[in-house]
Amino acid sequence: MVFVPLIGDPILFAEGSLVGYASDKTWFDDTRGIRQELGSVVRDFASKHPGAKLGLSGAKYCALEFYEQIMDNIGTAKPEKTMLIESLKSIKSEREIRNMKVAGELADRGIWKIKELLESESGLTEREVVRQAMAEMFRLGADTKSFDIMVQSGVNAEKWFLAYPTDKVIQKGETILIDIGCRFNDYSSDMARGVGYGDMSPAQEKLLNTCLKAWEEGMAALRPGMTGKEADVAANRVMAEAGYVHFAGEGRGCAHSTGMDPEEEIPTIGPNSDDVLQENQTFCFEITLMEPGVGGTRVEDTVVLRKDGPESLTNFPRMNRW
Repeated sequence: MVFVPLIGDPILFAEGSLVGYASDKTWFDDTRGIRQELGSVVRDFASKHPGAKLGLSGAKYCALEFYEQIMDNIGTAKPEKTMLIESLKSIKSEREIRNMKVAGELADRGIWKIKELLESESGLTEREVVRQAMAEMFRLGADTKSFDIMVQSGVNAEKWFLAYPTDKVIQKGETILIDIGCRFNDYSSDMARGVGYGDMSPAQEKLLNTCLKAWEEGMAALRPGMTGKEADVAANRVMAEAGYVHFAGEGRGCAHSTGMDPEEEIPTIGPNSDDVLQENQTFCFEITLMEPGVGGTRVEDTVVLRKDGPESLTNFPRMNRW
C-alpha cells in the first residue's frame, strides 16, 4: 500500500517481515510496516488536515483489516474512491511496452511447445503439456507465470470458461482451449488460442471460424477515442450474425486491461463500458465461444493501442487447426 500526500514524501507500506526487501526494491525513501504504522500515518494526516479529501485508489482490493485502520483513524477527513492511479498506469511508456513484448514472445514460445508436443506424441494429458510449456518459458527467460496456465480439451473446453488442467488425455477430434502467459521484468503477458486437434465436424469448424473472424473484425475496428461500448460492437456483430452469444467473464465483453498484472482496471471493452480508449493503453482483446456438445475456443492477444490501431504483443499464429 502507498500513501501519497499532496505535499510531502510518499510512504510505501509493506508486511513487516518484507520491509527490508521492499526498501531495496523501491525508489521510495520511506518504507514502513503496514500493521505497525498505517493507522498512525492516517491519524497524523487527518489531524494536520481536518476535512481534507483522502482518495482511496484500488479500494475494492483493500483487505478489511487495513480498510478499518484507515476508517478508524481518518477523523474529519473525507474518504473518496478514485480511479486516478488506475487511469495513470493504464497508459504505458515505451520501456513498459518493451517488457510486455518480451513477455508476449515468451508466451508465444510456450504455445509453440504445446503444438510441437501434440504433433509428435499421443496420449498426452492436459497437465503434461502445461508443465512442459511452463518449463519452456522459464528456460527462455520468464521470471514466473502470469496466472495458472490453462489447457482445456474436449468437454473441458465446452463447459468451463477458466479451469485448471486435468489428467484428461487430449484426443484427436476435440477442440483445445489454451490460455497462457508469463511475467518478465514485472510485466505480464496473457494470450489464448483455440484450435481443432485433428478432423473437425462442421459445427466445430463453424465455432472456430466464427471466433477467429469476430476477433479479427473486432481488432480492426479499435481506435483511440472510442468508448469501451463502441469498441465492443464489431466483434459482437459477427457472433450474433452466426447465431452465437459471446461467452464473456462477468459480462465484461471483449477486453480487459493488462500490464504489471494480467488483469488490471482500465480500460475495459464491453457493452457497459464508458472507458475512452487512449493511445499506448494496453489490454487483452479476447473472444470466447463455447457450445455444449461441440467445443470451446478462445482467441486472445495482449495488445497496445497505437494512434492507427492495435499492435499485438503476442503473435503465435491464429490458426484454427493443428
